[in-house]
Amino acid sequence: MVGLVGAICLLWLAVSTVLGLSLVVVLTGSMSPTVPAGGAGVTRAIAAADVRAGDVGTVPRPGFEVPVTRRVVSTTAVPGDAAARSLVLRGDANDTDDRDPYVVRDARIVVASAPGLGFVLTTMSTPPARGLAVAVVGAAVVLAFWPTRRGAARRG
Repeated sequence: MVGLVGAICLLWLAVSTVLGLSLVVVLTGSMSPTVPAGGAGVTRAIAAADVRAGDVGTVPRPGFEVPVTRRVVSTTAVPGDAAARSLVLRGDANDTDDRDPYVVRDARIVVASAPGLGFVLTTMSTPPARGLAVAVVGAAVVLAFWPTRRGAARRG
């Protein structure tokens, strides 16, 4: 089981590196039901010029460390910067657009999502969960190499 989890992690690392994918955890219900609170989305980096209305995008939010994930309502060119776009965003569960547009040169587009996965990922990144994972892997290694009576009898 531990080997399978490790293989899945290595596979994700390889695929995400080659395809430019990353994970985003949605913390609020503003994108429900598309990506509910606690859901996780697989995102792909694209140029701002390729963002289209209707896409679910993840963009930096000025003044915050955590980006925002919302549906793109509209895009407009930014005068003087051919690569930049001004994006109007709105959460699927919200009645109004976000107050200010987001000016970006690139963005991340959600290509797949899974409800509940964000809670799992967030929990797994806490120090107690990491410690438990190290203990489980350590115990599995010890059990795998622990001598058995049958093995000792053959050697003797």
